[in-house]
Amino acid sequence: MRIGGPARFFVSVKSEEELVAAIRSAEAAGLKWTVVGEGSNLVAADKGFEGVVIQNKIEKFELPPRLAGAPAKRATSSLIKGGERGSSVMVGGGNNLLKFIFKLNRLGLSGMEKMAGIPGTVGGAVYGCAGAYGQEIKDRLVKARVFDGKKFRWISKARCGFGYRHSAFKHKKNWIITAAVFELEKGAKGLMGTSKGIIKLREKKYPPGLRCPGSFFANIKLADLPVRTRRPFTKKIPQDKIMFGKVPAGYLLDEIGAKGMRQGGIRVASHHGNLIYNPNGGSARDVEKLARRLKSRVKKKFGIMIEEEVQYLRSTN
Repeated sequence: MRIGGPARFFVSVKSEEELVAAIRSAEAAGLKWTVVGEGSNLVAADKGFEGVVIQNKIEKFELPPRLAGAPAKRATSSLIKGGERGSSVMVGGGNNLLKFIFKLNRLGLSGMEKMAGIPGTVGGAVYGCAGAYGQEIKDRLVKARVFDGKKFRWISKARCGFGYRHSAFKHKKNWIITAAVFELEKGAKGLMGTSKGIIKLREKKYPPGLRCPGSFFANIKLADLPVRTRRPFTKKIPQDKIMFGKVPAGYLLDEIGAKGMRQGGIRVASHHGNLIYNPNGGSARDVEKLARRLKSRVKKKFGIMIEEEVQYLRSTN
């Protein structure tokens, strides 16, 4: 969103060794630290971050021998062996998600092509359980590699605690995602065309250069609501607005008059209630105030509280 103050210190790390060194240096100096990807889903505080912001740029990419063109008898990398089939891919958490998807497309590996256009890194997508057009990153994830503050270890998909736009990493802030293994389908055709078509669709909603984090609030997954809340809520929603078991947050926001609302220098798009952007000169304070107003209106009309997909980055986190 191009808002927020400066970090006291900023460092990019390109390996697990550099990551640990940055964290240990911050701790030795008595400084708070946080790890980010490309920042596409963050709202940084106006005062900045009084500590060390560490950018994950770990960009490993490994294929099993058959896909990599190596002789079949050659052993698969220790990072991706252990039961995964020949279409497994190991990727560093700092890889750009779109570039990763394009690599998979060129290899004829399907399962993530419809997520093209989601901004950010692979690690960020795992952290937020990103998805679009019927595909979610959790559907293809086998395991994730994390640094838990003491050591690196692989954790299973089940340990990741995935839910709709949610994962265990949102609670375990000290778990840093450095890599992930995905299982894809082999032999698919036309994947690049599918991805580029999806990108064109997204650009109609989010024009290139628009200072926004994509969808600001998460859609409502009906199965996650308590029955006592779900029943009165669904009575207020037309059936044609319920898609894949979810009610779009954009619909709820449109219904409470969000389109065109403003708070200071921050705006809600005139064409979509779930698109909050910074035309010029907006602040994080404006974003949070506007978000509270929108949440309050939705709660009053529909009886539920919508939640942000974005993460707020503050020194007090």
